[in-house]
Amino acid sequence: MILGVAGRPVLHSLSPAIFRELFRLTGLKTEGPGAEASYLRVAAGSAAEAVSLFRALGMKGMNLTSPFKEEAAGLVDELKDESRALGAVNCLVPLDGGRVLGANTDPSGALFGIKRLGIEIAGKDCLVIGSGGAGRSAAYALSRAGGRVVVANRTPAKAQAVAAIAGGRAASLSDLAALARNAAVIFSTLVSDVLPDPESWLPVGEGAGRPVVVDADYKTGALAKAARSRGFEVVDGLEWLLGQALPAFELFTGKAAPRVEVADLAASFAAARAEGKRRKIALIGLMGSGKTTAGRALAGLAGLPFFDSDHEIERESGMSIPRIFDAEGEAGFREREARILDRITSEREGCVLSTGGGAPTVARSAEILSSRCLCAWIHVPPELAASRARAATRPLLAGKDSLAVLRELEESRRGAYASCSRLVVGSEGRQSREVAEVINAEIARLS
Repeated sequence: MILGVAGRPVLHSLSPAIFRELFRLTGLKTEGPGAEASYLRVAAGSAAEAVSLFRALGMKGMNLTSPFKEEAAGLVDELKDESRALGAVNCLVPLDGGRVLGANTDPSGALFGIKRLGIEIAGKDCLVIGSGGAGRSAAYALSRAGGRVVVANRTPAKAQAVAAIAGGRAASLSDLAALARNAAVIFSTLVSDVLPDPESWLPVGEGAGRPVVVDADYKTGALAKAARSRGFEVVDGLEWLLGQALPAFELFTGKAAPRVEVADLAASFAAARAEGKRRKIALIGLMGSGKTTAGRALAGLAGLPFFDSDHEIERESGMSIPRIFDAEGEAGFREREARILDRITSEREGCVLSTGGGAPTVARSAEILSSRCLCAWIHVPPELAASRARAATRPLLAGKDSLAVLRELEESRRGAYASCSRLVVGSEGRQSREVAEVINAEIARLS
């Protein structure tokens, strides 16, 4: 079962950490060959490409993040009620006949932390700051819960549009101080750099009548910090992230989501951030995906040395890959490959490594790659791979129908690629240099 999240950028996403913990709690194996479930980041250039990769990879579910949610609503075959009302989709779910359902769990996420605090929304004044996709979801959710919603935004027309969804009213950011004094819930969906300084408008008063503060910005969380310093009850953006992930997990897997606290995910979040910053980058994928060419380009962009595992095996053994297959069979070649991968990743602090197409299917090689490298899966349709791969230099294709073999390999290896990789980039419609640029841009944003 392959799940994932698509966005631009996407490598920063903490959704994989949440889903891996949910997989663990429900007993699903996630590592190595034979993995039952995986959750990866899809670096798509558009919502259309995200939907295309969703279908091509046979995914059982995909979360969508900025900036794809609105565009995707026009690309799916069916919409659930929340998606239709918001004009946005944050979940793709496969239907029979290759059709795709669009759902939106952001409203559930918006109320998740508030409900955990046992706070009743009905009949209370609710201030939503921001009128983007998150603002729409928050206003919609608060309205459905019976809250009286006012939407504050820098642009009046956008505030009015979101207020209309919630049956509420619009206001300006200059009105925040007055609005916040009367609100039972203050819900900010703006990033901290854009949000007016909380010190200038956040209430100071004491007592039980103070509002609950929700800050959707889980990266900086300036409002959450200011609110905590004044003794407010605070729900941070990680609660929203978890709150929208739990119903998505149930949509994707058909399993009840286990109870998880944000505090339980601290170690997983730290590990996800650390693996995203690894300076050993391994490219995996089917033969003909362009790993070697893209790897050289990526190494140049990142200022790192480049290694090709097949070339290293030939250099060390003094034999060509076809000769090794003839003399030792595929098993012998895979043993050599694991030793080479171990050596390169042990000796280098940073490098770009192009791997053989079958490396992630071997337990030892998969463990080396997934534990030491940021693995990027370059996905290629078998038809395109067949047009690129030369059978004369590919032992697995020699004397066979290349397209038929590649279709079989792509299907059989798909799960191993997914469990090993942390990022997937489609190569269809992109030159190898463009693939490298996508991967480098994702990594650079985390620096």
